[in-house]
Amino acid sequence: MDHYADVLDHLGRTPRELGAIHLHVEPVTRGPLGEAVAVLWLQSAFEPLASSGQSLLVMGRQKQGPTQRMLGQHPLPSLDGGRVVRWRLPLSLPPEIDELHFHVSAKPHPKAERVRPAWKLFDTLEIPKESEMKTVSTSPEFGVDVADSVMNTLLSGGLSLSFQVGFGSSQSPDPMKVMAGKRHAAAPTPSFFTAAVVEGTVEALSEPQLETIWTPGTPLPEATVAAHWQPPMPTQAPSRGAWRTCYGCGFEGRSADYERTTLCPQCDAPWN
Repeated sequence: MDHYADVLDHLGRTPRELGAIHLHVEPVTRGPLGEAVAVLWLQSAFEPLASSGQSLLVMGRQKQGPTQRMLGQHPLPSLDGGRVVRWRLPLSLPPEIDELHFHVSAKPHPKAERVRPAWKLFDTLEIPKESEMKTVSTSPEFGVDVADSVMNTLLSGGLSLSFQVGFGSSQSPDPMKVMAGKRHAAAPTPSFFTAAVVEGTVEALSEPQLETIWTPGTPLPEATVAAHWQPPMPTQAPSRGAWRTCYGCGFEGRSADYERTTLCPQCDAPWN
């Protein structure tokens, strides 16, 4: 099975892995009469895909309220052979809707194989501080200097531990117990892609439009390439405020602390 380039990540459209595909959705601009266009980027994560049942469900939600509305359901475009597409969907958004959830139904074939790197979060292991590990052995006696060993391992990329052997008689603690760190479980990834709704002017679109961005055997698009069509700038830029919010997992952080962070530190999704 061929292994294809991660074109979405290459173009700066950080994807979310939903079933057998990778999806990225740009913020959706809504016009004064509720007209809107959603711009979606898709590529396959597994091949082959199931022959039927591949669909996209678009739900509109009121982030700070009870409103929830189904805005449409569409069959997914073909992504066979590593094809990467940009898909534009016309929508009509009520004024109370301020975010959209894109639910994907895309099951891989029973004999499918992965064709692109996984975009998922994994558990992380917290390594003890060097000052904590120094307590194992700081005097010239028989023992293991775990702090230096771990630091050397991290800096060199190796997996070995260095040992310092002396002639003392005291017994050092078990280094495995000293090195045991805390395991932090990965945050559960959402089962949909969340896109914010912003106010502005919208190019009229009467029906969905599909554009092929890349196919295997062709050069990768330039990372700075601009889309042929981009959502117009909002009529009034929203205030940045003191907080940054991730619409994927709900994480909020102070702008001063995360000013240069392009991805949410909790779920690795693009955030505002």
